[in-house]
Amino acid sequence: MKELSSRERILRTIRGEPVDRVPISPPIPWKPDDFLSGRKPRDWQMEPNFRKVARLVEKHCDSFCRGPVGQIFDRRFLLTPRKYIKAGEHTVEGKRHKRVTYVHTPKGTLRTVDEWDEGVATVWYTEPLLKDKEDVEKLLSVPYEFEKPDLQPFFKLRDLVGDRGVMEVGISTPLVCVSRLFEFGQFLEWCASEREIIVRLLDTVFERIRIALEYILKEGVGPSFWFGGSEQATPPMMSPKFYDELVVAYDKRLFDLVHQYGGIVHVHCHGKVRGVLKKLVDMGADALDPVEPPPDGDVTMEEAKKITEGRLMLMGNIEFHKLEFGTPEEIDRLVYEAIVPGGKEHTMLYPTATAITSISDRHRDNAIQYIESGLKYGKF
Repeated sequence: MKELSSRERILRTIRGEPVDRVPISPPIPWKPDDFLSGRKPRDWQMEPNFRKVARLVEKHCDSFCRGPVGQIFDRRFLLTPRKYIKAGEHTVEGKRHKRVTYVHTPKGTLRTVDEWDEGVATVWYTEPLLKDKEDVEKLLSVPYEFEKPDLQPFFKLRDLVGDRGVMEVGISTPLVCVSRLFEFGQFLEWCASEREIIVRLLDTVFERIRIALEYILKEGVGPSFWFGGSEQATPPMMSPKFYDELVVAYDKRLFDLVHQYGGIVHVHCHGKVRGVLKKLVDMGADALDPVEPPPDGDVTMEEAKKITEGRLMLMGNIEFHKLEFGTPEEIDRLVYEAIVPGGKEHTMLYPTATAITSISDRHRDNAIQYIESGLKYGKF
């Protein structure tokens, strides 16, 4: 078979059609939408180790590329209209930034705090938006109105990416949005002790997500939609019964909506997913990442392929800490195990995470080995 474009390789793998090789997701945060969109790279993405891997990524790797659709799926505030959300104080102490955000409601003001360090691409949420039942009533008192986003940046980027990757939109599912409002321990407690409140919040945000999702689907956004897979509800956090009631009952309707418009459902879910693999298939998921192996997860790629019976493209399952601390020989073995034993069909080589700051010499060497081994073992 002739060499396929990255876009065609991924789409054919999802559909179970013949391909030239297994798609290889980048082992670093560097995709076509990064270097085509005009976004300025972070300083550590310009360092020699990163750039050496990036050159191989641009030549050999296959990507889902995240396109902008404004802030309509912002999970932090239950999709509350932006006019009620106001930026507060932004302070800097050393390299640590602290930002306060306020939500002004008819029943009073809510506050949340997030923090981040310079040179590190992640954010810590150090004060949740909701602390008690009174806060819930405040947030639910805000009248909802759908704010149509400017979709032209998405279509422009999709044209630029072309065959280099598959464009998608990130969407937080209802449970992800609701859990984000609370301190996580409190959220888990309330799922058991304050179920009525959790369900009210889920019902509210589901309808808001549905409205926004249907709008962008009608406008031709796609083809892929990357759903937060509610890892907040997989073992050991919740029981299968809770997963059915708080995840399946909502997410399946969103997945059905995507399929109604011919889109692809790509689910992201860390942790122990063995017990929900069949549920995800039945819900209509088309692709799943990152399928973590034991001991971080609870299923190998070979086992996952047997369970899903070719009805789901499995994306995995090279743990990030192996890229950081393993050896090239170990990476070669892990890539082989991810691709070959269970069959190469419906498989995409995928790391469970990518770097959020400078990469070491060892990480550089392991990332290069990951790509080279993927090319070696992934050929059909």
